[in-house]
Amino acid sequence: MHKQNFITVTLIITGLALNPVMGETAERRIGFSTVNHHSVVSSIAKVLHNRGLEEDAAKAIASEFVSEEENSLLEMVICLLENHDIVTREEVLAYLGQAALHKQKLDFKSYDQLIGMVEKIKQNPTEENTRKKLSELAKVTRQLFA
Repeated sequence: MHKQNFITVTLIITGLALNPVMGETAERRIGFSTVNHHSVVSSIAKVLHNRGLEEDAAKAIASEFVSEEENSLLEMVICLLENHDIVTREEVLAYLGQAALHKQKLDFKSYDQLIGMVEKIKQNPTEENTRKKLSELAKVTRQLFA
């Protein structure tokens, strides 16, 4: 009985000691992810402005290219692509800036569009592993943004 009490007390003390550490770590991650990124529309406008467009024209093109609903969808897609180490946020924004400039219609719920974007950014055919991840991403986006 004495051993069981010792183990119980040890587990409780360990849990109490580590709980604040875990809470601070999660809090830092949340703070970093919300502060670090601007909206997709403003980021595309910034890319276009850096390429030589006037600031007002860049904002108009970017806001015409991405609707309010698509802004949330694109933010999610960009985060997932970056978290899976497929492409970086900057690469996707450069691609979107080019597409906005040429007034292309993009559907990020489409597997084909995602594959095309990644292959154009990387300028190489995608690997099987990447295609599986993009397929799952397309399924999720279709379900969430139907």
